Amino acid sequence: MTPIDRERYRRDGFVLVDVLAPAEALALRQRIDEVIDRHRVGGGAVDRSFHASQHQHLGDRLATYGTAAKHYYFHLLTEPAFLPIQSVFHRPEILDAIGQLLDGGPLIIDNASLFAAEPGTCYRLPWHRDVIQIPQREIDEEALFTPTRFHNNVQINLPLHEDETLWVVPGSHRRPNTAAEDAAFAGSKHYAPLAAEMPGGVNVRIGAGQAVLYDNNIIHRGWNERFARPRRSLHLGYHDASRPPTWHFYLLDESSFTPAYLARMEPEVRRMIDAYFACRKRYPRIEDTWRSLRQATGPTPQV
Repeated sequence: MTPIDRERYRRDGFVLVDVLAPAEALALRQRIDEVIDRHRVGGGAVDRSFHASQHQHLGDRLATYGTAAKHYYFHLLTEPAFLPIQSVFHRPEILDAIGQLLDGGPLIIDNASLFAAEPGTCYRLPWHRDVIQIPQREIDEEALFTPTRFHNNVQINLPLHEDETLWVVPGSHRRPNTAAEDAAFAGSKHYAPLAAEMPGGVNVRIGAGQAVLYDNNIIHRGWNERFARPRRSLHLGYHDASRPPTWHFYLLDESSFTPAYLARMEPEVRRMIDAYFACRKRYPRIEDTWRSLRQATGPTPQV
């Protein structure tokens, strides 16, 4: 990553970097397809109605793949079938780039998921900032979205096919909503209405094996009227262990990581999980991640 890339990230809230060579992207895609194909539901009627995606982060079960013409979201850290691909989480190309954006401290993984959809699927996730974990009455835009607050999280989309699903409003991570953006959100601090037009929104086209690294305070959406090719995109998040985490950190349930499951992980991934739960013990309360900001700037207006 060059100084120009780092400046672009700070200014625009996102940057594209090359992570996997074409042959590596193809090999990883084939390994993922092997997992999906073993669980794919074949034959019978397929539900082709539109499926809302606002709660996709809750995750899907592999055993349901193919029952609906929908955009699937699989949790990679807790699904044993995906153990063979977990080494991508500690690829030096990913960790080095994130380390430069987060000032070089040791990293802790916050999230690891897979977006998967078949050609012809319609996917529409409304415009939003990733503040869904925060109650709307407690979202203080003046405290959260500023050019001076260090946002201790970098999110990554790493597609294994060409992908044009991500849309962003460049620079919006550094400021509260404009009046026009507030109008588009129609009174919500979580999601805009599905049909909302967002001023300044641009499409981010990502090549297979490229990664878009972005500050998830940016106004963004996932949108593809009809996938022309299968979607297989890794969705990862990390933070700097030397600083308190953000509200994006509190996703994993320790009960999912049984001794038998942990024993099957690669040593490096196991160390990442151990570091994650050590951090959870140090910072046990998700609400502290935003309330500490409110205390520094005063009370949040009620909405």
